[in-house]
Amino acid sequence: MGKFFVFFLFWTSCLIQVETVTKFRIGGQLICDYNKDFRYSIYLYDRDLIIGRTRNEHVRGSVNFSMLGRDINRGESNYYHPYMKISHSCNLNNRGQRCKYPMGVFYSSQSEVISMNYVINITNAGISGGVLGAPPLYESSANQLTFPS
Repeated sequence: MGKFFVFFLFWTSCLIQVETVTKFRIGGQLICDYNKDFRYSIYLYDRDLIIGRTRNEHVRGSVNFSMLGRDINRGESNYYHPYMKISHSCNLNNRGQRCKYPMGVFYSSQSEVISMNYVINITNAGISGGVLGAPPLYESSANQLTFPS
């Protein structure tokens, strides 16, 4: 009976898939060259799923931001492709604009915290339209911000 029980435990443990949670600690600074009041919100995505976000905030000039995102690896891949979608009104007419900021590819085979800091100039960046604070729902190569060189 004891051997059967040990075999049963071994067999069921082979069927259980272990999920790992990778946390993304994102921080940095948004820069508005106009040095004026503007609104912004940031959504953190991986594989088109929202995994983190900031509050919709009203600020002046430049602002520091931080957020924590959590992504569960369900066994498909150990590679993460996080990106930020930023809604803001840092332009001359105070209208909402949205842009996508790719953050690279990260490998994680276990639960860990990946920390990243960025300085992003959002002055006139992105496509006009939409409601500030709502998650951007479209994709376009025209709204991609590039990494600073």
